[in-house]
Amino acid sequence: MSKHHFYASSVATWMTTNETRTLRDLIKAMDAEKLSYSLWFVPLPWNSDYQIRSFAPQVPGAIEVEFTHFSKGKIIKTTEPA
Repeated sequence: MSKHHFYASSVATWMTTNETRTLRDLIKAMDAEKLSYSLWFVPLPWNSDYQIRSFAPQVPGAIEVEFTHFSKGKIIKTTEPA
């Protein structure tokens, strides 16, 4: 089992990579919703318990990798956090 996973969240959905969902699968599923979302690297196995606050994992060492912004159903900007 991997010692880390990726977590993505929008206003409607959250999901993680796991034993069967790759990062590519996760991004494809989030993009299909056509809602803005954040993508996080979480330095714990995917089945670990941790808190989410304001759409963000509350884990020491968690890093926001990017934010994908949609407008009118189209990606208009993907940015790295400041």
